[in-house]
Amino acid sequence: MPSPNRSAAAQVRRGFTLVELLVVIAIIGVLIALLLPAVQQAREAARRLQCTNNLKQMGLALHNYHDIHGSFPAGYYRHNNDNSVSAFDGPGWGWGAMILPQIEENNRFEALQVNSRPASDDADIVANSQPPISAYRCPSAPGGDLNESLPNSSSAPAHGLSTYKGVFGDRNTQARYTDALPNCSYYAGSCVDGGNGVFSANSKVKFRDITDGTSNTVMIGEVPYGPNGTTGSSGLVDYRGAVWIGITANGNSTAGVRSNVATIQTLRGVTASGAVSTLNAINGTSSYAFGSHHNGGAQFVLADASARFIPETLDSKIMNRISARNDGEVISEF
Repeated sequence: MPSPNRSAAAQVRRGFTLVELLVVIAIIGVLIALLLPAVQQAREAARRLQCTNNLKQMGLALHNYHDIHGSFPAGYYRHNNDNSVSAFDGPGWGWGAMILPQIEENNRFEALQVNSRPASDDADIVANSQPPISAYRCPSAPGGDLNESLPNSSSAPAHGLSTYKGVFGDRNTQARYTDALPNCSYYAGSCVDGGNGVFSANSKVKFRDITDGTSNTVMIGEVPYGPNGTTGSSGLVDYRGAVWIGITANGNSTAGVRSNVATIQTLRGVTASGAVSTLNAINGTSSYAFGSHHNGGAQFVLADASARFIPETLDSKIMNRISARNDGEVISEF
């Protein structure tokens, strides 16, 4: 028969020593350190996939629009036969507003009265442009839902932000102006042709106009927009951050403009000085450049509605060629 003392000793449970506890905590910390990057990469992969889906949705919506109207929408619509500065910088409905019915935002389209009134900064238009549209926002992009800042201006109303812009082309010109303008003397230089991409002012490009091939021409690309309107290493604001409604401006060109189109190549500045920016490399420091918060490049949708990630290391000359729809220099491998 066992003694009482031996039975009591058998029931004693030995606990962790302090050293063993510290070892366990260290192992858990190492596992977390190993797993956290994988979790972050998985989340970014999911965000990038959603961004790809957004671009594909816009590509299909634009094709649907073309089927209905016989052309793609213009980059934005400006008033014809008006040579005033306000007409150049004045607001105009953009391609993002025109395809609202094709992305299941018909109620917004009707509320804005896109087909029956001009775009403006009127209170009801601003109110209807502000609620976010998920299709126009890359989930990897930080910041809020509004484009709130203009260079040289703090009084312009905030419109709904987009992280995508239409491709204007590779021409050395401000993306808002076309060869239809009767006089460009205000901008300290002679007028040059409008965009040779898919989107520019009053463009209405048709499939037949994309002679380099729809699979060889980029149509929409990402533009980065960070917290408080800052973008990239340059800290420049606003030009990269688009507004899906179209073009909005405050007063005249020196007050700045928020645009839904951008160019791949160099372009004329927005002030009367006529300053010209440097080459707009993907994820470059130019405030006009395409780019993203994905690592190593940005995503684009081609004119055939397919989406493509284009690395920031792509030769700028190739990028220029695929941004032009009809220059005769077809680049099929990029």
